[in-house]
Amino acid sequence: MARPREFDEDRVIEVLTRVFWEKGYEATSMQDLVKATGLLKGSLYGAFGDKKALYMKALAHYDKTHIQSAVDMLSGNASVEEKISNLFNAVIEGVQKGVFAGGCLLCNASMEMATVDKTVEGSVNKTILRLREAVTVALKLNIDNFDQAEALSNAIISSYFGARVLAKAGAPVQMIIDAQAASLRCLVSRFD
Repeated sequence: MARPREFDEDRVIEVLTRVFWEKGYEATSMQDLVKATGLLKGSLYGAFGDKKALYMKALAHYDKTHIQSAVDMLSGNASVEEKISNLFNAVIEGVQKGVFAGGCLLCNASMEMATVDKTVEGSVNKTILRLREAVTVALKLNIDNFDQAEALSNAIISSYFGARVLAKAGAPVQMIIDAQAASLRCLVSRFD
């Protein structure tokens, strides 16, 4: 009979996510994960699998928490302009508070691992498409033309993830504010 786990699995996954987010996949060693979680290597492997399995858990957790937060923001009762503005405001506020020094785990994964690992690529693409769909649904409330909503959604998502990359690069917050303003101008022009 297996012993019950003596740790909080959700807390461990949150810690794993933070380590991969800050260091990246390649730069994170199993020793880093052991030290951060306080678990023995065998316990980590036994509970979650190898390093790649731990990384996939971290990506899933990021999707369930951070990306879901963005999806929720896009599905509220606010106007579509407010929803898109709030999406960018979250990045701007994060930069101002120093929260996004590690950038976006999804962006980091897309640049580091999705190019060399099909499983990571699939996970990253699925999450990006989920967020894009949330933007598209928000836009369809004001844009009757499906193709226009899709094209504008792609532009907004590109700007949004570009803003996240700029945040990681330490770009001036004004660049992100300008990206937000340009996205909103595109959006408003579709309604005129």
